[in-house]
Amino acid sequence: MEVQVAEGSGFCFGVKRAVTMAKTAAGAGRIYSLGPLIHNPREIARLSVYVCVVDSLENIDLANEDVLARVVIRSHGVGPEVYAQAETLGLDLIDATCPFVQKAQRAARGFFQAGRQVVIVGDHNHPEVLGIKAWTANSAWIAANAAEAAALPDLPEGKIGWGVVAQTTQTEANLAEVLAVMQQKPGLAEVCFHDTICRATRQRQQAAKALAARVDLMVVIGGKNSANTKKLVQICQESGVPALLVEGADELPADLFGGLIKSVGVCAGASTPDWIIEEVVVKMSELKEVMEQTAEVKEETQEVKRNFAAEMSFVPSAAKPVAAAKAEAEPEGPSLDQMGDDVSFEEFYNHGIKDIHRGSCVQGTVVQVRDTEMLVDIGGKSEGILPSNQLLAEEAENIREKFHVGDKFDVIVIRKENKEGYPVVSKRMVDVVKIWDKLQVAKEDGTVVTGKVVEAVKGGVLMDVGVRGFVPYSQLDTHFVEDVKAYVGKELSAKVIECDKDKNRLLLSPKQLKMEELKKKQETIWAEIAEGQTRRGVVSRLTNFGAFVDLGGVDGLLHVSQMAWYRINQPSDVLKEGDEIEVYVLSVDPEKKKISLSLKQLIPNPWSLAAEKYPVGAVVSATIMRLAPFGAFAQLEPGVEGLIHISQLDKGRVEKTEDVVAPGQVVEVKVLSVDTDNKRLSLSIKELLKDNSEDTAEEE
Repeated sequence: MEVQVAEGSGFCFGVKRAVTMAKTAAGAGRIYSLGPLIHNPREIARLSVYVCVVDSLENIDLANEDVLARVVIRSHGVGPEVYAQAETLGLDLIDATCPFVQKAQRAARGFFQAGRQVVIVGDHNHPEVLGIKAWTANSAWIAANAAEAAALPDLPEGKIGWGVVAQTTQTEANLAEVLAVMQQKPGLAEVCFHDTICRATRQRQQAAKALAARVDLMVVIGGKNSANTKKLVQICQESGVPALLVEGADELPADLFGGLIKSVGVCAGASTPDWIIEEVVVKMSELKEVMEQTAEVKEETQEVKRNFAAEMSFVPSAAKPVAAAKAEAEPEGPSLDQMGDDVSFEEFYNHGIKDIHRGSCVQGTVVQVRDTEMLVDIGGKSEGILPSNQLLAEEAENIREKFHVGDKFDVIVIRKENKEGYPVVSKRMVDVVKIWDKLQVAKEDGTVVTGKVVEAVKGGVLMDVGVRGFVPYSQLDTHFVEDVKAYVGKELSAKVIECDKDKNRLLLSPKQLKMEELKKKQETIWAEIAEGQTRRGVVSRLTNFGAFVDLGGVDGLLHVSQMAWYRINQPSDVLKEGDEIEVYVLSVDPEKKKISLSLKQLIPNPWSLAAEKYPVGAVVSATIMRLAPFGAFAQLEPGVEGLIHISQLDKGRVEKTEDVVAPGQVVEVKVLSVDTDNKRLSLSIKELLKDNSEDTAEEE
């Protein structure tokens, strides 16, 4: 069994370019996308941190924009009217239209301007096709296939011929069929054609077709609303191979490698990011590993059943309690009082000694504890040997701590006699049956199970919860795990997502438990949080425009302008990831899931005390912050700056500010005036430079 990935899978050039442009632009603050940036719901959800999706330019709330609103034109492109509308609204456009789409737009516009009737081969409602049509004053006709092309009306009067362009993700076969139909249209109208199919799309389709010829099943990864992804599914099916379309790893069936499926091919649409492809391939490897392990365990189990079938008389289960099963397997004999006077010595001596045979379930009493085994009284002629490998793993590691003389528990006889003539019993076999029953209940009830990660294996880790369960990579945590070995030895809590005792198949998910806990926390926060509250949070991520603060499951944005009363160049000058801080809730928008936070609202505005700290006539130290032609701005304390007018820099005439002071210089200044309402201070160096003769004259 093998998994093969087709060449060229993942983001195409145009999509990668659009995502990169959007992320780069988002570094300077909030941006908008006119429609989903790409046709992949999971990637759109991830990008929602950077990009706000709007259906039309009118939906942008310009009143809440501190600066010019920036809008990304996605790779599908738009019509000329959108550019005109953006200019009217004063929007800053970031044009991420794919160059191949622009080529199709130019070709359609050229045909239209030359007097041809434009025909677009593509999907009627696809945004790329609608954008191309807009460049023909919406006069172009659309044909999805040859049948629709045949149904098109005759060439309109006044048109000199046909002009055919194709949606960039069309297959060459479909385009050829449409062109053949157009050539057969009535009349002598010339058919002109521009090849606008994307080269990357062509290569991707050829690679998928070639791979489909070598495998038993094709898995196509991409958005279900993605045109190029649907084309890949179509190509695989036309090759005679079943094709499964999934958006992510969680949509893969558990029995993917069952039946006749021995090899699987993987291809992905142009809007599918690498991280989703990697997640799917890893999950497939996990399913393959689990299937192989299940097959091995099943074979071992069948072997055990064949060996013991003849003598097994007890199999405890949830439907038959241990005590009841024991009673059926071991009916009591007559008491001593019921035995006659002619009873033999051997009968009298053996009275009460159970008939021990392989498969019997009996109660045992510990009579001796050793380092690697225990002696257990099981009511037979001799004590049973309970070796450490017939205990649960945790019990076997601490046998002297876990067990003491006199302890009672149920065991199953697995050998009637060993070489020394002692029966060999197993406590683990009884416990495992009980554990499987509890795990099945846990799966049905959603109960949490806890265990230790004991080993890292291909595709995930093994977790001991009494029996060993498999935890796939994708189910270890809410984020992608790079170093799986770091989990070995850790105690984890998890949900049971699959439990099959007969197949010895147990799948566990710590991630599912964390997601449920996170959802509850989020619901609680959204129900309780309100404007004006003060909350504690942890800085989870820094950007150029601020910091995202985790409030306990929900992130809020702390904009750089709300970090302090003074100007901050970079958020990293004030905070670092992992900092625990108190923040003030400025606003809450439950519908858009947005929370705005502030630090400076929890700190007194330094201007509120400026008049008291810096009264007129006071002499204080100040730091020159920046220079202007009319003077210098000096900082008295963070958040409080004043202006030293050029006329107050020196006693004589000053031509240039930089001739007297420089940024970073500390100077003594005199306060001339204070205006706290408008946050203005007038300062003077000149007032402190008067000589003694002038002071004496003033006194006289």
